[in-house]
Parts: sequence; C-alpha cells; structure tokens
Amino acid sequence: MSLVAGLDFGGSSLKAWVADLETARVRSAVTEPTATQRPRPYAAEFVADDWWGAAGRAMRAAVESAGADPGAYVAVTAASLRQGFVLVDGQRELAPGVLNSDRRGADHLDTLRRAVGVESLYALTGHWPAPELTLPKLLDVVVHHPEVWRAARTVLFVHDWALWRMSGAATTEVSYACAGQMADVANRAWAGELLDELGLGTALLAELVEPASVVGALADASLGLPLGIPVVAGGGDAQVASLGAGGLASGTVSVVAGSTTPLQAAVAGFPVDPLRHPWVSTHLLADLWAAETNAGYAGMNFDWLAAATGTTVADLAELATTSVPGAAGITATVASPVWSEEAWARKPPSTLVGFTMAHGVADVARAFVEAHAYAVRANLDDLERAVGAPFARVLVTGAAARSPWFRQLLADVSGRRITVPDVRDSAAAGGTALAARAIGAEHRPPPLDAVEVVPATHDGYEEGHRRYLAVFAAMHEHLPPEAYG
Repeated sequence: MSLVAGLDFGGSSLKAWVADLETARVRSAVTEPTATQRPRPYAAEFVADDWWGAAGRAMRAAVESAGADPGAYVAVTAASLRQGFVLVDGQRELAPGVLNSDRRGADHLDTLRRAVGVESLYALTGHWPAPELTLPKLLDVVVHHPEVWRAARTVLFVHDWALWRMSGAATTEVSYACAGQMADVANRAWAGELLDELGLGTALLAELVEPASVVGALADASLGLPLGIPVVAGGGDAQVASLGAGGLASGTVSVVAGSTTPLQAAVAGFPVDPLRHPWVSTHLLADLWAAETNAGYAGMNFDWLAAATGTTVADLAELATTSVPGAAGITATVASPVWSEEAWARKPPSTLVGFTMAHGVADVARAFVEAHAYAVRANLDDLERAVGAPFARVLVTGAAARSPWFRQLLADVSGRRITVPDVRDSAAAGGTALAARAIGAEHRPPPLDAVEVVPATHDGYEEGHRRYLAVFAAMHEHLPPEAYG
C-alpha cells in the first residue's frame, strides 16, 4: 500500500492527514487549533513558528496513528486558505503571517479603483476590489511596514510557505496568485504590468507552478515523515475540495454546504462576467478555470440558532423536518442570494420576516434551512448566467450534505439533480489525487449518489423562493446604510 500525507491550513485550525494513494481513503487525521493574533481591530495574523509547530505535532500524530512502514509514503502535499501570506527573506519569516480574514487592505481599495478601474481590474484578475484580498493588503504593508517590505525576498501564500518549510523551495501555485488578485488569470501568469503600475513590482514574486508539480524533496524532519519524499504543490482549498469530490470537469459546479457555502464552477475558458459577480481563478487542470460565489454564513447561523435554543445542531435539524414546506410563512435572511462587490460591502442583517407568536422553534429552524437552499439556488442561477451555460452536474459536499433530507430539499428547491460524492474528507481526497498525478500513479474518483427532483415538491417551493428574493430586494431598497454590516 502506498500512502500520501498532507496538511490543510484553515483560519482557526489545521489538519494533518494520511490517505491511501489509490482510493484516497483517509487512514488517520489529526486536527490542531491554531491561534490568531488581532493586534488591531481589522488585523488577523499568525506566528509562523507556532503554526509550523502545530503542523509538526499534528502530522507526527497522524503518522503514528496510521501505523504504516515509512517506506509506504510516496508524497506529501498541502492546501490552505487562499488570501493569507508570509514575507520571508530566504531563511526566515520577517513578520507575522497575514490571514485571509485580515482587512488591512480596506484603505487601498479606492487606490485600485482610481489607478486601475474596477472593470479593468476584474477583466485581468477575475476579482473585484475587496479588503481581504492579498493585493490591497500588500499595498498596506508597503505603506505601513516599509522596513519589512525592503528586507523581504519573497511573498509566499500560506500554501507556498508550507511547501517552503517542507522543502526549502520558494514557489507559488498559480491558483493562489489568482485568489490574491495578483495574476493575469486568463494567461495563468503573474499580472506584472499591474503590479509594476501599483508600485509592488515583481521582484518578490516566486516562480509560478501548476498544481501537482513536484517542487522539491522533504527536508524537514519535524513532520515525522521520511525525508526525501516528493513535496507536491496542491491548490486553493476550494479547488482541492472540488477535485476530491469529483468536480474536476467542465460544466460541473461544486457546492460546499458547511459553515459558509462556497460554490465553484469548473469552466473551459476564462469567463468574463459583464456584471462582475463571481471571482475567477485557475482550476487544477491547465485548460480549466474556476468561477466562484458564496451563499454566505448559513451553517454558522444555524449553529447560532442551536446554541440560542439550547439544543444540538443535529436535534435542531431533525426538528426542522417536522415543520411544513415554506416554514409556515417565515422567511429567514440568513444566507445570501448574490455574490458581488456591492453585496460583499453591504451585508444585510440576518432576521426573520413573517414570524408571529403562532410559530414555533421548528418553523424558525426550517426557515433557516430553507433559506440555505434558496440561497444556493440563487447562486447557481447567477453562476449559470455568468458562465453562459447550464451546469451538467451539481456536486454537494459539506456537513449539511450528509443529511438525506437536506439533499432532497436542495434538489427540490433548485430544480436540479443533486449529486453527492461518497467521500468524508474531500480536501484529503483532492490532495491525494494531486499527489497521484504528480508521481504518475492511479487514483480512483469517489462513487456518487444522485438525488432527483420531485416536480410537485419543486413547484411547492416556488412561492417561498420568490418571497426570499423579494425580502432581500426590499431590504436593499429601503434599509438605511447603518442597518448593514
């Protein structure tokens, strides 16, 4: 048996995993919490040594739990959040790492709008201005920490930094450059002219590599893996999860129904949406791109409701099934129907419309779940408009996808056949697939379970979906600016 090991860096924890190369079955996985520093209200940083120490502990524990011979390991890889970065001088990190949720770029968005223009910026980078993106955050480093910028030799995204720690090789996997708003996405290259125009230049940029590239050999013994095995470039966390779910084919959209709900469409060719809604990055094949939206924080809001009502998420979800379709007339604004620059900047409040004293907790819980499904449908509709074609397959993963009731609800609300992959950890499955490609090994995609639309039930949800969209439209038109988050 051949094994692959991997690290997956999130915003509040990291996971080390060991999986079978051929089947992607996870043999062991260990999660370690990671600390975020907030020295200023808008800042979100991490101490690189602390995070790498946590990575070492998690990987050593995962390797021990897997109980395999060291010779079984054939590769190690990584994936991470996409807009975070670390500045290094070739030997060490020069400052705390910056996370994707850090908003220090907010003061530089007007500079981008004036100097480049939103339309031109989107056409080149596939992204509209947002404070969380890497490009405006680096502009802030130049202004407020010029000594760090002058001392730096390379800008590394978190994934790149992990591979650098493993192998000593400084490279950037191209989907991270895209997600950071720093790439000419259509040409899968650094946006050199843009970066020169903004004063960042290209001297600190690493060589771009495609996913599944072998960037070096493992040289760090702290992970507990055999030294010398290939270190393989991964990809953006959403892209890797999509691959692991079987979503690496043009015309496929992957929906991760978790704490948030990213939707990522695989498209052949770089789509330029005249409305500038989806973020567009490279996908994990050289002739494939990823168009992405997000239906918001439905999972996090449902977790909040469970805590507020003194129950568990599982019990609350079961209670929601006892209410009637349409949630007895309640509309919840706990998930977002559209992803755009304006919607990101002006998030309406989460609230209930149509709630009365005659309603119970089951009705409210169902309204939350239905809002999740309505938001996914609205985002699917908008993504199809943006890429100019209907999707041949809708893949759904994440915690909510484990519920047969939610799967059927999503099929009926969206009017689309839903496909659910038989995989518990799509990130590990995707990382394993990339490692297999890198070393020329066989890898089997996961089996799929299909959920068909019930036409009569779909028709019954049409009024609830129209009401959901109308509530958001009314809030957008009538709520004062101070009501928005």
